[in-house]
Amino acid sequence: MRKMHLFLAAMAKWLAASPFIIHHSSFIILLRRPLTFILHTSSFILLLINPLASQQLSHTDVILFTMTAGADSIWRPMAPRFLTAFNRRGYNNQPNFFSNNDLYLTVQLPTDTTQTDIYSLNLASQTLTRVTETTRTAEYSATLMFGGQRFSAVEVGEDGTQRLVSYPLDRSDGGRVEFPQITGVGYHCWLRDTLAALFIVGQNNAPHVLYMAGTKGQKLQRITANPGRCLLPLAGGKLAYVHKATEDTWYLKTFDPKKLTSDILVKMPAKSEDFALLPNGTYLTGNGTKLWQYRPGRDTSWQEVADLSKYGVKSISRLAVSRDGKLAVVVN
Repeated sequence: MRKMHLFLAAMAKWLAASPFIIHHSSFIILLRRPLTFILHTSSFILLLINPLASQQLSHTDVILFTMTAGADSIWRPMAPRFLTAFNRRGYNNQPNFFSNNDLYLTVQLPTDTTQTDIYSLNLASQTLTRVTETTRTAEYSATLMFGGQRFSAVEVGEDGTQRLVSYPLDRSDGGRVEFPQITGVGYHCWLRDTLAALFIVGQNNAPHVLYMAGTKGQKLQRITANPGRCLLPLAGGKLAYVHKATEDTWYLKTFDPKKLTSDILVKMPAKSEDFALLPNGTYLTGNGTKLWQYRPGRDTSWQEVADLSKYGVKSISRLAVSRDGKLAVVVN
């Protein structure tokens, strides 16, 4: 009972600090004309071989922190803001900063059991925008593309087909499939304007495989089997990813697409596959209720940053960092 009181008190503190819940009952407003792309029909479960219809994704929330480095070089999360009170019982996940103030999310409302859509939060103007409003497709993992004019997302069709599509930020066209011949895309990131890293879902009990592919050649080039779901572009066109070498041993690695080589940075905490990168090159990850950091060239292992259980958090999963040091954390 005491834990429940602490949780409610923590939630009240977040809600009081969250501008996104003002006039909550009428806040899901199309502040700009939404995209209504219907390229394919959809069922919603991502990364399942046989997608299940009419099922609700698990509830998750997103908290925003400002990261501040102390004299001991440990980055600490400050000034928490609860961002997803507009969808208190729904699915709020896969945060991605398009700018310092524009945070994109994958959202499923409690009343919707067949799809997800992309939403954006403007942290400066305190506005919420439903970016896609498709009735028969599900969109996941919105990612800003090179040039800043389009964003890509994984689209799941009614038959379970998963493709990588892109949409213009200015709504000037109805979107396009980036890799027409490649299906089974689970997650992705862009290494340059025409080169993407693609997590391809394994079929018939085969392992998931990480590839890279160019939009011109449309050919898959294998990087590794058993990758984690988090893919992060680095300077110089390199890729950061987690390799699940065994069931219990997972490594944070970098891949160089020019040399076609991978290097181990550090072993991940147990069962942690999500990570983010601070502007100074420090990696962050979550494990249970705790945040951890690792700085290549300085640290030999992960260093504890903070325990978010004081905010009522039970577990940390995905993370996203803005260029000015904001941290968005997906929590249960």
